[in-house]
Amino acid sequence: MDGFTEADKKEHKVEDQWHYPILTKYGFIAITKIGIGFVRSYTYMKGEHEIVCTTGCSADYWRDKTKGGGGYWGELEKHLILFGN
Repeated sequence: MDGFTEADKKEHKVEDQWHYPILTKYGFIAITKIGIGFVRSYTYMKGEHEIVCTTGCSADYWRDKTKGGGGYWGELEKHLILFGN
């Protein structure tokens, strides 16, 4: 197996990702605990409210699957202030 393939199997804990402190600050719970690979998605829930964050190689964005919307990492907290609570 080559180094690229091996690197794409690396595990990434949700607590180490950019979105974790933002979403937990607003009461969301991480459903996905470990992401694998260069690009990975993590699901968070707060009651019925679901947000999915994708991070990794050129992929730092989020989608609000319940209330709509999405964007890049710098827009997540503003969205939560307006729509997340």
